[in-house]
Amino acid sequence: MITESFLNSCFSLLLNKKVNVKKSKTLYRDMLEILKFSEDKETLDIPLIIQNKVDCLKKICNMLVDGKMIANVIDSISFSEKFKPYQDFLDFKTNEDLKSNEVEDIIKQVRIRKKLNALFENYDDLNNVLDTIKDGSFDSIDDLIEDYETTVKKLYSNMMVHNRAITIAETASLDLVKDDYTTAIDMIKSKYDRTNKTPTGFPMFDNDILMGGFEPSRLYIFGGGSGAGKSTMLNNLMFKSACLSKNLLVDKESLQKSNETNKVYIYITLENTIEESLLRTYMPMFDKTMNQVLQEISGMERPQDIIKKRIVAKFANSNSTIIMKYFPAMSISTIDIMGVVDDVIDEYGKEAIMGLYIDYLDLLKTDTKYDIYRMELGHITLSLKTLAVEYNVPVITASQLGRTVYRINEASKLNVDLMSESIKKVEHADFVGLLAKDGVDDTIVHGKVGKNRSGKANVAIDFKVDFSKFLFKSATFISNISKQDNATKQEKNGKTGFEGLGTSA
Repeated sequence: MITESFLNSCFSLLLNKKVNVKKSKTLYRDMLEILKFSEDKETLDIPLIIQNKVDCLKKICNMLVDGKMIANVIDSISFSEKFKPYQDFLDFKTNEDLKSNEVEDIIKQVRIRKKLNALFENYDDLNNVLDTIKDGSFDSIDDLIEDYETTVKKLYSNMMVHNRAITIAETASLDLVKDDYTTAIDMIKSKYDRTNKTPTGFPMFDNDILMGGFEPSRLYIFGGGSGAGKSTMLNNLMFKSACLSKNLLVDKESLQKSNETNKVYIYITLENTIEESLLRTYMPMFDKTMNQVLQEISGMERPQDIIKKRIVAKFANSNSTIIMKYFPAMSISTIDIMGVVDDVIDEYGKEAIMGLYIDYLDLLKTDTKYDIYRMELGHITLSLKTLAVEYNVPVITASQLGRTVYRINEASKLNVDLMSESIKKVEHADFVGLLAKDGVDDTIVHGKVGKNRSGKANVAIDFKVDFSKFLFKSATFISNISKQDNATKQEKNGKTGFEGLGTSA
């Protein structure tokens, strides 16, 4: 599996003085892992000359991992009778003329072989499943399908985790005196450029809390009790953003460039069916109650055409669309969601995806079984974070809060420790927003930003809502809970932070 050509390329990458790439211990360990994996899986005897070269490369990698300088490594192994025949070869590799595209190709080959390791990490499990298919030794079709799906999903999961590790490794370390800052600065520009963010449709969130909107590669969780508006919040964040004809946070040149690409919002629901999701999007979008919509449908000759025309017109100025997918609760995992995202990428392209909205986290299943439910929820949350990094899109979801939330009647009393079952959900998330419906006034939902890695946290908010239309209407910052009357006065004077986002019929 390991060819002499690949070995020679590794020597060039490690030893060459002219190679202008960052050589880290991660690279050395990756090579060691590739060599070990190949030796473990090799069924034929490796020729002695190749085996000695493999041993030489392993020794060099191990010494570099230990912090030895390349010149000292070569000097040290030159006294070995075993490696003495390679002295001229090592000297040549040290001074070899390499073009930048050749170096990039070598790095690519290392990554491909590392991926191969991840792909076959559970090779034996896959082989066993295939053997049972061939000889018919499985107990039942149900068992066979379950074993096959579990094995394939684990293969996919291994690949996803590996890809995330590569992304992290690229900026895992930086010597502020010796290293080139190019990669780090480029990633900062890309990550925090507001043209790369997904606006929420709510200026207060975009301007004052999220520094422009949802960021690619981050996981956002809105937690709430039953009836607090978790699903409604997700839906409002999505359709309001999709309806924005322009992003007020960017300049005209950037806006014109960004409008060249379709904007796709992926909505996966495990709670509301497709027709319910359509209804709950249409109602707030056009400021209508359910009775009004049902009367319209009854009175129209072809309601499907008219309703579609209205929604398409809403999205026309922003060149947007929302793709809705419904799955029964506990029927899909993060790996299945990746398949949905891949299908969208095939049709619209990766750059078109503005966000992935999942309603909601607690209704997903895990591909890895745990005895304790909170561990499963932690694993699901980490998988969603990994998905966000892998596809470089914001993932926005909701989660259930503990029973204590039903006794809360003030935004300031909401805290992340209310997150039910698993605090790991908080640890893995980049943003946690908390929601609690007022116990007396059903037009108020109390909110608080409990965690925010890129913007303000510990911010208390009161939302004005109209659940008859599934609509979050406005919001007011609560700076002092004893002065809510003043906050109400501010709202009446138009200082709510949601101005200009009213729906139209």
